[in-house]
Amino acid sequence: MFLRQSRRLLHTVPRLPVSQLPGLYSPLGFQTAWTDYQQFLTTRLTELTAGTADETRFPFYIAQVTSKDQTKQKVFNVASQAHNNHFFFQQLTSPENNHTRPSRQLEQRINEQFGSLEGLGKVFVDASDAVVGQGWLFLAERADKQLEVLALNNSGSPYQFNANQGIDLNGPVGKDDFQLLESIKQDLKEGIQDFTFPLIGISLWDQSYLIDYGLNGKKEYIKKVFDSLNWDVINSRVFKL
Repeated sequence: MFLRQSRRLLHTVPRLPVSQLPGLYSPLGFQTAWTDYQQFLTTRLTELTAGTADETRFPFYIAQVTSKDQTKQKVFNVASQAHNNHFFFQQLTSPENNHTRPSRQLEQRINEQFGSLEGLGKVFVDASDAVVGQGWLFLAERADKQLEVLALNNSGSPYQFNANQGIDLNGPVGKDDFQLLESIKQDLKEGIQDFTFPLIGISLWDQSYLIDYGLNGKKEYIKKVFDSLNWDVINSRVFKL
């Protein structure tokens, strides 16, 4: 969302369908993870895009157009974070009154690939081990309609393989990761496009769970988020022909 003011466009915090999430977040936890952090991101994005074409664009679009430009990595990181955090909070409801369910078609696909909803939740918890520092978990739908859980580092975007930061480059890179990185480079040279589309996103950034769950509470937090998913929102994200 952006606001016109004195001929300038200011990125602002989007409005959520909920103002609190009891059972998942305390008031302070919600304030920190959503209101304060999203305000920080949108303010920073306004500063970084002032006077450029990006000041008129939504964070999602900014992240996509800057993902391949090495001179705009700072802009990409902030825009991707702003979009990811909004995507995350859009799908949440209080677990105390959550009566939503996946659509019949989506639940069938989840059952086929993960055994059950509980099985999908366990995959999310296990996948969090792949992210040592800050990052994101996404359930993504591929072009072939298969579902996969992505564990992304830092400000990774789930929409493009060249920008998802699925490989942690902050330390030594193993043989498998190196081969995957070379494969991505080759795909980019050949113009192969990625069509993954996220259905569920979970933040693994510190501000999303430290206040309410503590240093060792990441997995408990992920389980609680899974109980708080508003499947009506997630169902609307599924691509329909």
